[in-house]
Amino acid sequence: MSVTVSTLFAVLLSGACMSQQSDDVNEPLPRKSRESSLAWAREYTSAMARYAEVRITDHPASRKHFEECVGKNNEVADDGRYMLTYTAYAKIPDERHIGAVRKLRKALEEHGVRVTSHTERPETPEVILYGTNDEQRFSLIADSVNPPGTLRLSVSTACFLPPGVKQQQF
Repeated sequence: MSVTVSTLFAVLLSGACMSQQSDDVNEPLPRKSRESSLAWAREYTSAMARYAEVRITDHPASRKHFEECVGKNNEVADDGRYMLTYTAYAKIPDERHIGAVRKLRKALEEHGVRVTSHTERPETPEVILYGTNDEQRFSLIADSVNPPGTLRLSVSTACFLPPGVKQQQF
């Protein structure tokens, strides 16, 4: 059975679906396990790589970073809530970075990602793209990084509460 890239993207986006947060610090947070978030992030960066027509490499190795959620008034809960940033890398010649990220941008915009910044520096050559999905509340980066010939693909989630945990109130 073959899955189209559009179908894959729809599944990945629905896996990240989060409720809209209001100004209420005690609004119920969406629930997701760290393992589930990490699986989603790996699949999402893989989809980004397919759209850019690049392959994720093991050198440098992919990175995951879980961190505590910090509220608007610097509140930090003890209930296990977290955010995840996951980063994968592709090795391609520097001169292909701009074209790869242009392909990625087009696909992302077709699937609800709002590009917040896109800079191309052909003389270097390097590219930087920042985006966000406002509905599903995640952000992403695709950019040229060191060592030369390395394209970074990164996604960051909003705040999640682990399943089965009582949400702390402030």
